[in-house]
Amino acid sequence: MLFMLLMILFYSTDSPYIASKVNGFIFSYVLKPILWISLALMIYKSPRIHPKGKFRFRSFTNWWAFNFAFIFVAMSVVGGLVDGFGKSPYSHSINGMFLNILLVGSTIVGREMVRSYLVNSLNNNKERYIVFILVSIATAFIAIPLNLYNHLGNFQALVKFIAQYFAPEFSKGLFASYLVYIGGSVPAIIYMGTIEAVNWLSPILPNLKWITSALIGVLCPVFSFMAFQGMYLKESKQKTVKDDKEENILGWIATTVFSIGILWFSLGVFPIYPSVIATGSMEPLIMPGDVTLVRKSIDRLNLKPGDIIQFKSDNILISHRIIDKLEIDGQEFYKTKGDNNSVADSNPVKPEDIKGTVVKVIPKIGWPTLLLKSRNDIPLEKVQF
Repeated sequence: MLFMLLMILFYSTDSPYIASKVNGFIFSYVLKPILWISLALMIYKSPRIHPKGKFRFRSFTNWWAFNFAFIFVAMSVVGGLVDGFGKSPYSHSINGMFLNILLVGSTIVGREMVRSYLVNSLNNNKERYIVFILVSIATAFIAIPLNLYNHLGNFQALVKFIAQYFAPEFSKGLFASYLVYIGGSVPAIIYMGTIEAVNWLSPILPNLKWITSALIGVLCPVFSFMAFQGMYLKESKQKTVKDDKEENILGWIATTVFSIGILWFSLGVFPIYPSVIATGSMEPLIMPGDVTLVRKSIDRLNLKPGDIIQFKSDNILISHRIIDKLEIDGQEFYKTKGDNNSVADSNPVKPEDIKGTVVKVIPKIGWPTLLLKSRNDIPLEKVQF
């Protein structure tokens, strides 16, 4: 645990306060590499803890670590063909590339040697997935720059942060943890180093949307983990598990894709998104705790009385019915009213404030979300979550 604490301590030196007290160049390209290299040397000088895999399979493990890193990079390039490419923000002069290799390389070597030491000392020659998971969580937090944690201002930002940064780092760390368990720190360094080398040394990089980044960053390492585990067990002629306990890879794929799909659906990635109703202003058609499905792709200038729309008012989402179409000073507005309200809404709705139209009501399934949200200070008589 000493090495983990030291790794966390070194990571904390990346805080803006410490960086402001030290010259930026010295801090990034002298101090940080010295700290990580020192940590790597401490582990190297410690009593050896050997990985589970046989020595004769080390080259096999290293080779496939590189192959799976190449697959990760290739899938990112494929994503770039969809989302586009952009110019790398990193220096590509000879000196700049050397310094970046020094900074990133020392960090990866130190971190993966700590990973190897922790995984193999805690597993005791038994494949304990809880160890892989806990170590991967710790290293995922450390792999993410500290400044990114400053932008977690709301739930949606948190979900986006997890999907774009934490989940991909965790997934890569999970595969790297299995690599160090089988072959020590070298294959993990090869895997992580190859991915980061392309990121830091290529002048052109895929400009992925956060959704694409999450999809590739999670699925590629997970499938790599499952594929390599099967290949290694076959290569080493080890007995796997009983037939009734074998993992169904298609099941893993379906579960992962379905989970990511549910996440994207909840965040409004698709043309239709869900929304939980908090109040009874639209009773009896829509009751508190019901979930409405809202279609985003609409012609906001050609809605008609009778349509139920979701619109933003004072940063709050409201779902009410259009009862009239107005023109004020040459600009079109919609007059709205809740079916259960005695009077129309006081403020007419601008077309640009409309999020979409309600196309379906699913009764009662939003109550868990409603109970959690009801603790907020936003008035429930006005809000729709």
